[in-house]
Amino acid sequence: MNNFPSGSVTFLFTDIEGSTKLAQEHPDAMPPLFARHNEILRQAIEGNSGYVFQIVGDSFCASFHSAIDALNAALDAQRALHNEAWSPAPIKVRMGIHTGKAEIQESGEYRGYLTMSQVQRLMSAAHGGQVLISFAARELVRDEMPEEVRCATWANAG
Repeated sequence: MNNFPSGSVTFLFTDIEGSTKLAQEHPDAMPPLFARHNEILRQAIEGNSGYVFQIVGDSFCASFHSAIDALNAALDAQRALHNEAWSPAPIKVRMGIHTGKAEIQESGEYRGYLTMSQVQRLMSAAHGGQVLISFAARELVRDEMPEEVRCATWANAG
């Protein structure tokens, strides 16, 4: 746990859009689809120096030392998810990235209500296949933003 970011932390939160409905409509097909989703996300996050600190259902919570690593993880994950041949149910993941103050606890959980609530709200505002990034995080990646990424700002979800 000593490698987990603390202080100024960039968070990436993800969620499968409409996962409950998908699970109800395709109960036998969803376990292997969820497993593949988990594999793609874990690979993208860990491959970009991120730390998965919580998985709740189909939602991932990850922390990063740098905003560019979080953005690259989200983009790598979205590309891999988009290129996957999902059948019989399409898996579309919404993502949010925000940088703010948070401290890692002995329990492995983060303390930093404002930061955590903002990244949660940002992720919840996204549609499947989108990555929304807060103004705070965008400022940190502005000069490194890939050209193909269209950028709109989000200042405050409070």
